[in-house]
Amino acid sequence: MPFSDMSAVASRLLLGLTLAVGAGATACGGEDDDGPRCTVGSPQYQTDLYFGRNRVGDEPVSEAEFQAFLDASVTPRFQDGLTVYDALGQYELESGELVRELSKVLVLLHDGSAARSADIDTLREEYKRQFRQESVLRIDSQPCVAF
Repeated sequence: MPFSDMSAVASRLLLGLTLAVGAGATACGGEDDDGPRCTVGSPQYQTDLYFGRNRVGDEPVSEAEFQAFLDASVTPRFQDGLTVYDALGQYELESGELVRELSKVLVLLHDGSAARSADIDTLREEYKRQFRQESVLRIDSQPCVAF
């Protein structure tokens, strides 16, 4: 076989190997059918909830009101722990007006079960009803977690 033919074969093999190895890599060290394979920690489910505090025709949800919601609705469902932090969100209305809104972000680590998901959706509905909100943003992910 001439040298140029050997180079073409070697190039194709190298390209195939590179694509095969690269396709399996992710931030947690790869994924299989059971979720991420973690090189550090273990896979868990994370849900981030974004609670806007503006209310139409009323004062924004106060720190005390949000803390009362946290104490009465969130903590009893997520006794293993949680994280809350302040955020400033913004979005554009159809009219082109830019709206800025103080928000609270709630971070929950959990087992990903249907019961946990239902608890989270219940929290969203309670907040919307109690504070007259249109929505509570929910973002789910499956990170590798180590304590």
